[in-house]
Amino acid sequence: MDFLIFANTTINTQSYLIHMKRFILPLLIIILILTSLPTKANNEIESLLKTLDKSLQHKSVYTKQKQRQIDSLKIVLRQSDNIQEKIGIAQSLCFEYSSFQKDSALVYAIHMNNLAQKSNDKELLIEAKLDYSRILSSMGFFKEALAIVNSTQQEQLSPRLKAEYFLGQVTIYNHQKTFASNENDAQENDLIAQIYRDSLLQCKEVPSNVRAFMSAPTLLFHKKYDNAIHILDSVYKSYAPYSRDAGIIAYSLASAYQGKNDSENMIKYFAISAISDVLNGARENLSLKILAKLIFESGDIDRAYKYMKNAMEDAILCNARINTIEASDMYLFIDKAFQEKEKNKFITITILLVALCFVCILLCALFIQLKKQKRKVEQANESLSYHLYEIQQMNSILADNNKIKEEYVGLYMEQYTSYINKIANFKKRALKIAKSEDIKKVTSFLHSSLNTEEDLTEFYNNFDKAILNLFPNFVEDFNALLLPENVIIPGPGKLLTPELRIFALIRLGITDSVKIAHFLQYSLSTIYNYRSKMRIKANGDRNEFEEKVARIGQ
Repeated sequence: MDFLIFANTTINTQSYLIHMKRFILPLLIIILILTSLPTKANNEIESLLKTLDKSLQHKSVYTKQKQRQIDSLKIVLRQSDNIQEKIGIAQSLCFEYSSFQKDSALVYAIHMNNLAQKSNDKELLIEAKLDYSRILSSMGFFKEALAIVNSTQQEQLSPRLKAEYFLGQVTIYNHQKTFASNENDAQENDLIAQIYRDSLLQCKEVPSNVRAFMSAPTLLFHKKYDNAIHILDSVYKSYAPYSRDAGIIAYSLASAYQGKNDSENMIKYFAISAISDVLNGARENLSLKILAKLIFESGDIDRAYKYMKNAMEDAILCNARINTIEASDMYLFIDKAFQEKEKNKFITITILLVALCFVCILLCALFIQLKKQKRKVEQANESLSYHLYEIQQMNSILADNNKIKEEYVGLYMEQYTSYINKIANFKKRALKIAKSEDIKKVTSFLHSSLNTEEDLTEFYNNFDKAILNLFPNFVEDFNALLLPENVIIPGPGKLLTPELRIFALIRLGITDSVKIAHFLQYSLSTIYNYRSKMRIKANGDRNEFEEKVARIGQ
């Protein structure tokens, strides 16, 4: 009976497990599919953030590139004699500086106005004033900017300038909205900006890509986020990745996704916009500031602190008053959280270290006797190993020195023997000629016999042979210490060049430039110049170059 109950229970259990498998397996597949989608999105965002991190590390490089572009425009401006061309270049400089250094942008906006007045071209003057007003607005001088724009009589403007006029009004009221002290003022400025934006979109002179870009804020204003995203996405794909225009469109796309509360796409496009700002040397990087806030809210305080710090530094360098004030409050908040995190981390590490020290003390107390004995043996072994190593090193150095000394002795015994024979022969011939009392013959003999250049050449040749006998691969080893384009190859029939001889002496232990100059019959300045030039051409740390030369052949 018990067996039947057990068998029946087993069958029921197996049947239940089969039904559970049929139910759980599809459920697990669905869960895996759903969880893989955000993982893919998260991977894309993390990849973009890593790209942004890398870009910020090399920000100084992109800033220098931007400065070079600006400097080249300044050169063209100085060289130009055509006032129309000068106005165009000044306008380009004003645009380049507008996101890089507001003070300089203002200087060139004023310069453009002065040039426009000299040109007596009414349309150019109005355009210059509108550009001037936009720069003033971006610096926070809203009243002054509005005074300039409102002084322009709209009815007398050409269709192209009318579009510029509406664009100026939109820009100023957008800036005022950003800087508004309360929500009511912000909404009022947004409404006025929208009115001017509608007027701008009615202008036929607005290019299609600009029209698409300007129509997006209107759709956002009416909360038609999907329509705005559709328009902006098509425009975004028409630009090169991370270009300046692509970055501006990415910012608008991020704003549209922000309206939809789509945090992943919002972070994605703010990151793309921020990367574009950094790569193009723009310091007016609103995207980086907003991204820092979003990253902070996600819990990554370290990265948020780094982004906000960069945004704050750029805002100060750009002298963008609006951005500086906006960023300062958020920076202080993130900085406080960062410092608190660092403080808590320090406290945690301190507690762990104290606990670890306590454990170490206990272990030391338990095994102190064993460790003492073991340590003595280890110290003896270490001492023996160290002394053995020192002996080996000394033997190697002595062997090297003996070899060098032998080569030295052989070289100079041969050289001195040669010179003694030459002097003996010289003496015999000189006495023989002197007995004839013919001064002309003596003078001629001295000139022909004392040929120091040949002797010096022979000396160099013998020296080169001695060095290559000591160190057969000296030239190859020396060139390995230089950059590939700076390698030294002796000419036909030559063993070493002057540079190689100087550094051959350094390898032999003669490092004093005075001694080297005397030895090789070069001037002291020549020795200094050769040594400096070779250090500049070194592959690696220049300060360690001569130390590496001294170790050639070891």
